[in-house]
Amino acid sequence: MTVSANEPSGRAWYAADRTSFVEVAQGRVVAELSSAASAQGWHIEPQQHQEWDASVGLLQGEMRQHAQNKVSILREALDQAGATAYSDVILEYDFRRRGLRIDCVLLAPGMIAVVEFKRSALTPSDVDQVMNYCVNLVEFHEETQRLVTECGVIVVPILVQTRGRSDQDREVVPEFHSAPWASVLRTPFFCDADTLGACLEAALGLARSNLRPDRREWLASRFSPSSSILDAAISLFGEHEVSAIRAHASPLAKIEETVTAVSSWIDDSFTTRRNRIILVSGSPGAGKTLVGLRIVFSESFRSDAVFVTGNAPLVDVLTSALKRSYREQASRSSFDLAGYPKESARTVVQNSLFKLVKAHAFLGERGEKTNSSDGRLVIFDEAQRTYEKGRTVLGSKLADHEADLILASLEESYEPGCVVVALLGHNQAINKGERGAIAWLEAADRRGWDFVVSDETLNQSDSHDLAAWRDHSARLSLSTGHLADSLRFYRNAALESWAGCVLDGDSEQARAISEELSGHGHDIWMTRDLETAKKWVRDRRVGDERAGIIASGQARRLAAEGLFVDLKPDIANWMLTPSGDVRSSNMLETVQNQYQIQGLELDYTIVCWDADLRRSDEAWSSWKMHGANWQRDKGIEVAKNGYRVLLTRARKGMILFVPRGDASGEDLTRDSRFYESVAKFLVRCGASPL
Repeated sequence: MTVSANEPSGRAWYAADRTSFVEVAQGRVVAELSSAASAQGWHIEPQQHQEWDASVGLLQGEMRQHAQNKVSILREALDQAGATAYSDVILEYDFRRRGLRIDCVLLAPGMIAVVEFKRSALTPSDVDQVMNYCVNLVEFHEETQRLVTECGVIVVPILVQTRGRSDQDREVVPEFHSAPWASVLRTPFFCDADTLGACLEAALGLARSNLRPDRREWLASRFSPSSSILDAAISLFGEHEVSAIRAHASPLAKIEETVTAVSSWIDDSFTTRRNRIILVSGSPGAGKTLVGLRIVFSESFRSDAVFVTGNAPLVDVLTSALKRSYREQASRSSFDLAGYPKESARTVVQNSLFKLVKAHAFLGERGEKTNSSDGRLVIFDEAQRTYEKGRTVLGSKLADHEADLILASLEESYEPGCVVVALLGHNQAINKGERGAIAWLEAADRRGWDFVVSDETLNQSDSHDLAAWRDHSARLSLSTGHLADSLRFYRNAALESWAGCVLDGDSEQARAISEELSGHGHDIWMTRDLETAKKWVRDRRVGDERAGIIASGQARRLAAEGLFVDLKPDIANWMLTPSGDVRSSNMLETVQNQYQIQGLELDYTIVCWDADLRRSDEAWSSWKMHGANWQRDKGIEVAKNGYRVLLTRARKGMILFVPRGDASGEDLTRDSRFYESVAKFLVRCGASPL
């Protein structure tokens, strides 16, 4: 990197003053971009090198003729007399917490120019992209916020077509957005390799201030959501129904009791400036997610909290549900969201969802620490899915246990008084390398954090002995920290117990539970015919109720039944679109696996059982398809937990579908004996054939 050794430039793959950038060899700039990308685990295609060549070269020297590559575009433009006021060049700026990567940022007196390079003709989506970058800088980049509010600095979007000529008829009107984006030029500059220099010169003429942004301070700036976008996020969640989480089985009284207990310890941590982990456990569907969201969007903590989850599909569904809710409310004339103009609604709703974050995005690319200022209080949902050191994530191995990396990132960003609320599901490890509750306890011990946990949580079954932590010197007691089975609807609690007995191989106890369920009108059904299962669901689902087909991610021979577990339809559309839409789960056409459906619930489910989990010799065995055949898999507990998730997704009714297989013997991967043994065992466990 062409920056001084002590300059904080980790978020940009290249940063330099104008003189250094223009004078250095073009190939060296590209090499440094490539080296920085490789260091972060990115694979760079040859086309990307060509784009860098084109843009960097153009900026480096307008005097050179026949610019052929992306690097030269920047060099040529910045070498023009009118562009000499641009003092600093920042390339490939990684806005990690927003999932954005900006091609180029140029700093000049009174101005921040956001430059996006495109190979082909510029489109409306390109305009949306560069405008979104500008808005995100104003809403989330702390130093940009200071510069535009206190110093009169403007933010100017520029689109560059690197091949051919851009539409020269588009004139830039020197108008700016309404508040709170009054510093952002309303329409971007459009240019090509020949006209970029002129655009940069014209942009300087719009400046309202002579203050020159400091490159080091700008690069070191933290992620800090503006008060307006924070208010929008709170309003969006607090005032509208969120269909993905509206129906929870746990009584609200127990959830409120847990929220109150956890909130008290958070307040104490903030006051005493003690770093703490608070562990809350619960069964599937017991309301852990709702506890976390209530805290994140509460009046007391909303300016300090962020909701992080290892369950990426849950974020997708929650985000989509919030957007849909906003669109419905926005159609009403009385609706107002934090004072944003109506024409900005789409951008506002997109950016007001920043509180819902996927775990690896929170940490930054490939487990790197992030410098974030919206997460002194981190609510980590599905915290049992935290990965161990060395696990490959996004193409690179974690340098440390994921829990340790999260604690380290908070220590780096804040003074003492940080809190992680770890929401833990027990017996739900569905990936190899997931460490469960022990990951957080050991991380707290290693890093000197207190941990707050109830006896109930420590007594939960886990792959590790949690009870040994009861008398630890750093342990503080949580009065209510476990959402127990008994708190759910009778049917759901009993069904979860039934699933546990089935997977533990206890057919006698499973049958006893099923008989008790039948006595309350909650029979457990099983069929060998998929169409029968679909009819059973359609005869029961009414109105807004949700139904869907779910199966193990390893159930690849269900393809013979027309069910493809590798298809992975968009989970938000699957969960939220209404009947009649082919993307909807209610159409009973596509299937979701345990990874996609964990943390979510349906009213009625068809649970498909394939030969990846078989019953033989009075024991379960797990299998995976490798090439054309099944091979024995050692991860039996992971496989059983996957089916545990599937068997506990239904709020109101579930039917099991076990295929008949291929009795002819032609398809050895669908040997009818695989399925017959499972079907017979499920009947022994009390499932009623339909």
